[in-house]
Amino acid sequence: MAQVIYISKKTVRDAWLSAVAQVLYNGDDIRTEYDKEEDPPSKDATVLIEIENPMSDPISRKGKVVNINSKYGNSFEVYGCMADTYLIGSIQSGYIEEIMEGTNDHYLWDSETSFPYSYHDRIFNYTPYSLEDSIHVNYDLEFVDNNFVKEHKKLLKAGKIDISEETITWKLKHLVDFNLNKKIPDQVGIQKIPIEIINFPKIDQIEYIIRKLKEKPYTRRAQAITWRPLVDPFHIDPPCLQRIYMRVKEDKLLMQTTWRSRDLFRAWEANVNGMIRIQKYVADQLGLEMGHYLDFSNSLHIYGNTISEVKDMFNRMKNKGEEFPEDVIELLEQK
Repeated sequence: MAQVIYISKKTVRDAWLSAVAQVLYNGDDIRTEYDKEEDPPSKDATVLIEIENPMSDPISRKGKVVNINSKYGNSFEVYGCMADTYLIGSIQSGYIEEIMEGTNDHYLWDSETSFPYSYHDRIFNYTPYSLEDSIHVNYDLEFVDNNFVKEHKKLLKAGKIDISEETITWKLKHLVDFNLNKKIPDQVGIQKIPIEIINFPKIDQIEYIIRKLKEKPYTRRAQAITWRPLVDPFHIDPPCLQRIYMRVKEDKLLMQTTWRSRDLFRAWEANVNGMIRIQKYVADQLGLEMGHYLDFSNSLHIYGNTISEVKDMFNRMKNKGEEFPEDVIELLEQK
């Protein structure tokens, strides 16, 4: 059976340190699709992490909160471990702005190879297919079968099908009608539509979540997705984040995220800092306090070629006398 781990901590820092130690010493040995032949297998587990107060205890030095400056001139309190150099580097390179403002969205079309997706684009501008996807997979859209439309009971009940002695008419929006006694492709003048010429609607899923929670704070439908089933299975680098789910309980906004795959050592804390900014934004729009943040990864892993770096980090922290959660201390002493 796969290793399954549950962690509940008050802060991002303690949650990350606990996860790193538990996956490192208790995780399964599994190879990844990114490994080189000489790389050792990754350490891997299915992990659920609860952070009770995600915006508590920002990184500080000598009792003073340390703000991290980004390349865009903004300054942020950062939640996590100062020893996580990848976290600090991500904030400095503009990761928060990338998530919240879409500063890198233009690379989706303005770059030849980098940025196959951005979380801001997938969350705030979701669409099932976009022009850049055509380099990975193409579809020809076929017109619906006339007989299927004629017999569709939901359309009939909704009054979308008008039946007279002379003809059967399918009534669409914007006064567009089709005669179902004639083939639709013949009426349109084209047999199939290449999918890449369609400008699909873009959906701001966070705006939807805010609107839905304002209407019904108890709803179980306040969620956003990132996966594009038409495209992402064919990507060499599909999104790790799959879903955001929010609900209100006791006048606090709770947030859950689901990830198919996650680099625990080099990406997790940066990801969390981005996600809790979304949580804070929605909470502010609703006039609520933030509740816990729940983070679920199907595969939370430490790549084999970074295991020595992880152990070095723990040794440096021990030598500096830094504090660890109790479960981390026990694991480090055992190993």
